[in-house]
Amino acid sequence: MKQFIKLSHISALTILIVGCKDPSRTKTMDFGLFTLEVPYKWQQVKQNGIDSYVGAIAVDKTDTLYFDLGMYSNTLTEPNIEVITRQMMEESATDSSDYIIVKDMPILDLDLDADLYRKQNVSWDTIDNKRAKIVFPRISGKGMTGVYIGSLWGDSSKVRFNLCGADLKTQTEEDLLKAIKTLRFHKRNIDNEEN
Repeated sequence: MKQFIKLSHISALTILIVGCKDPSRTKTMDFGLFTLEVPYKWQQVKQNGIDSYVGAIAVDKTDTLYFDLGMYSNTLTEPNIEVITRQMMEESATDSSDYIIVKDMPILDLDLDADLYRKQNVSWDTIDNKRAKIVFPRISGKGMTGVYIGSLWGDSSKVRFNLCGADLKTQTEEDLLKAIKTLRFHKRNIDNEEN
């Protein structure tokens, strides 16, 4: 009987140790107005917002995600990209940091040329019965990964939401894109959530 109890303790301890290190373990994070299923190691970080409910999720020492729920949430739209030739830059003597500079453009198709140099892809999906814009980098680790929803509750207040991170590690990008699909929203008084 003592050996059975000893084996039971060892088995339970082994399960606990293995379970704690299981990278596929998840938990539900509850932010009051929304929940999402995330990897177990992610931690909520409180933030103070002025005109919206904001917060952060610490993934690890280098990756942090941010959310903004309010009327002015960022749409996660990548800024327009201007493509010019080296000759155009030299002739105008402008600051080159605002442009993508190419050797030459034999065919001037600004939409096509600008699209070649974008950092992120955009897709659309339905999450919790809401139209959601999902952005993710074309090159892993370089660009924005996240979700934007333009109207959470379909009312005239146009409460918006975004959750995103920039230049994330590949595993964090994958985990965030998976977590985004689990978002569930709960309409409550936003003023209570901001404090």
